[in-house]
Amino acid sequence: MSTLYPRLLRARVDALFDEYANSTSLKELASRASAHDDAAVYVATGGSRVRPERLADLATSVRDLAGQHGYPQPPHRAPEFDVALSRLLHGTMNVAAAEAASREMWAFLSLVLLPDVAYWRFPNPPGDRVKNTDITRHVFGRLWWRAELVHDAALEDPYQFLTILGEADFDHVYARRAQIGASPKIVRNLLIVWSDLREAGQLDALNEREAFRSMLVLLRRIVPFLSLNALSDGALHDELDRTARQAIMALRGEGPA
Repeated sequence: MSTLYPRLLRARVDALFDEYANSTSLKELASRASAHDDAAVYVATGGSRVRPERLADLATSVRDLAGQHGYPQPPHRAPEFDVALSRLLHGTMNVAAAEAASREMWAFLSLVLLPDVAYWRFPNPPGDRVKNTDITRHVFGRLWWRAELVHDAALEDPYQFLTILGEADFDHVYARRAQIGASPKIVRNLLIVWSDLREAGQLDALNEREAFRSMLVLLRRIVPFLSLNALSDGALHDELDRTARQAIMALRGEGPA
């Protein structure tokens, strides 16, 4: 059964964000961290409510992981921390995708349970990093969803594709979630294709980020005429590989974009 997490009401989100803007240290934020807030609510159905001790264990695990990456000093190897935290959140929270789609749930984690870690990862954060405005930018929410999209239980390491793309490129996938980024099947095959091309040297001497974004542009042209999700894995892989190679050739001046 899926676990339900507290959801922080909007007025409380805004109030805490304003209060934390005047906080002077991570120590102060850590002293305010809690597994409970009077303004937090739960949905009525869909799972069992998370126990306070489980929230405390999650907070301890996240802080321990942050400690391995510099906390409370300024973060080092932030991308590595993000990958490790993606694994931790997705592997231990036991939430269904419908629950993880709640922006208010992630606001609870960043502003009540783990404000010190949230503000350590993104000092003086814009609202979308810690509030309930955009999961794809949220300090914690974006990482759970990154892991959800690449997770493949059939692999020895179900999260092995987490390192294929950096945050900026994942952002571009998310931005096209209506056509591409909402489908784990498409995203996983996309990463497999990209990893294979990289290992084969097809991306050498190219601006890889530019090549990836060019491929996404081409995919957006295809989606209205071809249901990618309806394809078998083999056919989907072949279609994505063809599109990626077309984008690469265009960047090299060897074919049309």
